[in-house]
Amino acid sequence: MVERQLRTALPSDYKALLSIFPSGMYRDTVWVTNPTQGKDYWQKFQDYIRETLEAFADEDLEYLEGTAYRVFPEPNGLLPWGHDGAGGIFCWIARGDSPDDWPTAYYSPGDYEWTEHPGGAADLLADVLTSQGTDNILRWDLTDKPAIFRVHSIYTAEGWVPVE
Repeated sequence: MVERQLRTALPSDYKALLSIFPSGMYRDTVWVTNPTQGKDYWQKFQDYIRETLEAFADEDLEYLEGTAYRVFPEPNGLLPWGHDGAGGIFCWIARGDSPDDWPTAYYSPGDYEWTEHPGGAADLLADVLTSQGTDNILRWDLTDKPAIFRVHSIYTAEGWVPVE
């Protein structure tokens, strides 16, 4: 359903990740919403993508100024999949024929610049979870942040239920 609604296939590493993990935050730095968790999560995911793509398309906001990036679904288009909770945005770069080959770009609001990571979402998350100091795509010092995944929901017989 998610891919049909977005009108694109998604990278298989991302789909595998979402088949295991609910919405949550990796190392208190990268937030990922799992749209398959339920109607509310699907709506949040859709809203996030729509609002982010609208912001990218707004030339006054200058997100894409001076870059070769475009707004998805154009070639080299950015398709958001996560954020850092502080205004930073993680996107796939729709480059090439296969979503499995899409690299990741991160927009840093503090630097007003984009940084690329050669891998997809799961590879980027593994790098964030294992990095020390500022050797990560965010360039944040993660030394004191625990390498954990925090959920904001639990799995019950009824499915994923938000934790208040």
